[in-house]
This record gives sequence, C-alpha cells and structure tokens, in this order.
Amino acid sequence: MKRSGYELLGFAVWHGAKWYVRRRYGWLVPSRRVVAAGVVGGAIVAIAVAESRRESAAAGA
Repeated sequence: MKRSGYELLGFAVWHGAKWYVRRRYGWLVPSRRVVAAGVVGGAIVAIAVAESRRESAAAGA
C-alpha cells in the first residue's frame, strides 16, 4: 500500500473514531460555550489570587 493509501486509511479511522465517541459519549462533553466560560472564570480567579498575594507580599516587606 502506498503512503497516500495509509493516509486515507488513517483519516477514515480518525474521523470514524471521533464520530463514534461523539455519538456514544457526547452527552458527557460540555458545550464550547461552557468550556469558554470556565476558562474565562478560571483566569479571573487566578488573576485575583495572584494580585492578592502580590499585595500581601508588598505589605509584609
């Protein structure tokens, strides 16, 4: 089998596996909007914690 045949086979297997997982376990995966909100919320919390630590370190010095 030539290289292009293996590429085509890999493409088909990869997309078939993605389709199967989405169909079988799609209800477990949150939507992109929920993931984006979690990332933004996590970033806000991380910035707030870092800022409070920086302020407390500056006050103690």
